[in-house]
Amino acid sequence: MASTIEKSRFPKWVYDDSGEIIEVILGYDDFKTLLQKIARETDWETLPLHLQDAVDALLMEEANEENGEARPLRDLLRETGEAP
Repeated sequence: MASTIEKSRFPKWVYDDSGEIIEVILGYDDFKTLLQKIARETDWETLPLHLQDAVDALLMEEANEENGEARPLRDLLRETGEAP
């Protein structure tokens, strides 16, 4: 039996013994929004590997959702004049 989690329960803050916030748990939609912002606004080279992997996974997911025709990269580069 699968359980569902209400969206209204997120974000969820986690505190240490002194009452300081040490962690924030996001819902999936909020996490995707954060990754999209990171992909647009952050220098790739400065990202930790785990965030690079998460952004890669998000971009692959978005690409798989597109209904466009799959075309070879070399053809696309030729069209833009970036390949011989």
